[in-house]
Amino acid sequence: MNLFVFLDRNRKAERYPWLQWKIRFFIVGSALAVVGMARGWDWLLVVGVVVLFVGFLLRFLPSGKGEDPEEMESAPR
Repeated sequence: MNLFVFLDRNRKAERYPWLQWKIRFFIVGSALAVVGMARGWDWLLVVGVVVLFVGFLLRFLPSGKGEDPEEMESAPR
């Protein structure tokens, strides 16, 4: 099984303005979730999962660069 099927190598970081925010949400959300698990604070664990989910939802925001992903896939390489 090839685990690299889900990687989009055509997506450049400079064409994706939400990448830094996704990284920030991942770091903060995972840190909150781990601390919540370690301390046994269910509310902090839930807050961490919510922050991670918000970071996941950033994937569905438009890129803002006016590039259509469908056109990029059909463009010759």
